[in-house]
Amino acid sequence: MRLFARIFAKLRTLLGRPAAYAAAEWNRMSARERRLISILGSAFVGCVFLLVGYLVFDSVQSMSEENQDMRDALDAIAKHSDEFRDAKAKAKAQELRIGTEPPQLAADLEAAAKEAGIQIPETADRPDAAAGKRYVEHSLDVKLRKVDLKSLATFLSKVETGRNLVLITRLQIRRSFGGDGTSVDVDLTATAYERLKDGSKKPLKGGPAAGKGKG
Repeated sequence: MRLFARIFAKLRTLLGRPAAYAAAEWNRMSARERRLISILGSAFVGCVFLLVGYLVFDSVQSMSEENQDMRDALDAIAKHSDEFRDAKAKAKAQELRIGTEPPQLAADLEAAAKEAGIQIPETADRPDAAAGKRYVEHSLDVKLRKVDLKSLATFLSKVETGRNLVLITRLQIRRSFGGDGTSVDVDLTATAYERLKDGSKKPLKGGPAAGKGKG
């Protein structure tokens, strides 16, 4: 207790000297000087209060805006939750169409051409390519000659809506030379994907592609 008493006494002594000096200086000032210092002190205190008030108001407003943004985000999620679920379901369905075995592109294309009533006179394999870390891309170039637009549309629809996921990644259409004006020649590239099995490595480009080319 005596130690604390000595510390408090020392503090009073230390603080008392500046206070006594300030009081002595204040008493020596004229009334006009005292009034001017009082005005300046009041202005300083007012500025401090304004600054603190602004900082508090800005902080509260920022928190309010963040809360509003969070509410808007939650509302948007709730509003588009059905669309998100539908998109997720479609993505899952698409992934199920990708197998873990090399796709038989040539066979799938032949089946679609048969349903559309057209012939595939020529195909050419493209080198396999990595598609991300989980998939391998297999592509096949296809040439169609003198097919009508209705049969072409049926063929493309059958290709892209078949059991296996096959995409038409390149399509060039031109009028058939010497035809009757209703037939076209088509060059296209069909692409399918193979999902890598766990722990397997991606094949190098130039590996065997799905399907066999026709001369």
